[in-house]
Amino acid sequence: MKSLITLMAAALMLFASVPTVSAFYKGFAENLHEQQAEMEDNTDTYHKIFLMLEAKDFGIDTHGKDNEQLAKEIAEAKIKQSAKEKGIETDDENIKEIAKEVHHAEVKEKAEEMGIKQKGKDPQMLAEEVFEAILKQKAEEMGVDKEGKKLEDLKSAVVKAAIKNEAETLGIDTKGKNFKQLQKAIHEQKTFKTAKALGIDGSDKDAEKLFDEIMTQHAEKAKEQKLYPFENKEGEFFKGHYHMQTE
Repeated sequence: MKSLITLMAAALMLFASVPTVSAFYKGFAENLHEQQAEMEDNTDTYHKIFLMLEAKDFGIDTHGKDNEQLAKEIAEAKIKQSAKEKGIETDDENIKEIAKEVHHAEVKEKAEEMGIKQKGKDPQMLAEEVFEAILKQKAEEMGVDKEGKKLEDLKSAVVKAAIKNEAETLGIDTKGKNFKQLQKAIHEQKTFKTAKALGIDGSDKDAEKLFDEIMTQHAEKAKEQKLYPFENKEGEFFKGHYHMQTE
């Protein structure tokens, strides 16, 4: 079995105070893969379930559409919704340009919140500075030493610290466990918690079987109750910026 929770899913858990939506600029299908458990034989099935539920939220017709088409339409709906909330005109612009405007608006909002000067900085420069400031802020909050670390190394250290912190919060013994083992333990504990909340008998089932039952038989109910793996995933500014700067 592959890692049950990916590195970027951990990043999503981290940045709970940051605006959302810009992650969809890179591609919603990719993001969904990183928000859900990865199981070798069932990933496509779970991906489809996520997409169908998202499409329903936006009133998107799913008939005859494959995952790629659904992902594209959901992404556009998300971006346009955010643009509308921010007063950004969407009538005569293509979706990538709208996404860039949404992302830049979020960068500016975060820069103002963090006291970062904006005058004379182009969008990319400002985004880089905001991204680095957020990362260093999170490192401080989690007690991660910033000294001498390159940005990518610092990001990795913060993500790992967040996973360890979440595991400890869930009462998981972290001693002697590496990053992937902690991811697996978190996934399993959350799966059993969701099953219990949904009234699923898990006495004779392992986490993998329970997760499959949740996704294939109770996904809509789990989503309505915002249970794992459908919890509100904040912090997509961080992830969206990461994608934008590396494409």
